[in-house]
Amino acid sequence: MARRRKKNAEEGEVEANLIPVMNVMFLLIPALLLAMEVARFAAINVSPPKFAAQSEQKEEDKKKDEKPLNLKVFIMSDGYRVSASGQQAGAEGGKSADSSKPTIPLAKPGSDLKDFDRYDYAALEAKAQEYKRLYPHETVVTISAENDIPLQSIIKTMDSLRGRDCKLMNAVSGNEEVPAECLFWSPIVEAGAG
Repeated sequence: MARRRKKNAEEGEVEANLIPVMNVMFLLIPALLLAMEVARFAAINVSPPKFAAQSEQKEEDKKKDEKPLNLKVFIMSDGYRVSASGQQAGAEGGKSADSSKPTIPLAKPGSDLKDFDRYDYAALEAKAQEYKRLYPHETVVTISAENDIPLQSIIKTMDSLRGRDCKLMNAVSGNEEVPAECLFWSPIVEAGAG
């Protein structure tokens, strides 16, 4: 019986000390709010092209006369395959180029660099500038990749096709027109299409 009395006396009421838990919560709430703000800026805005309901008659006539560009970039393990209007870039005299070979080969093949550092982003941007001079009203590019291509390669490809100096923040918010240095800034990402 002595044991029972001793246990009851030891157990008694214990007060919960909530101060350490509250301290953690007070530190965690601002950290989570800050993380939400940073995460919003890290997002990549990818959307299909938007068409305006009203436009000038002259622009509509020009667009009707022009063939659509249909620019497509396929990211392969050995470079980029670029095609426009159904023809792969590099095709001469209407003949289609070998579809298994890249239009833009790797910048640094066989090196020990990370996979996404081996691609020639400058050559891709130069090719995009050529197409933009021929089709100044086009903004859409379709991007697809092989299954083993890292996501960072796809993101850097979108950045190269958009243009290194392209700043779209004011244009997207509607404050100004899209700058001239923006090339193909409306990417459509397809799954594994060739």
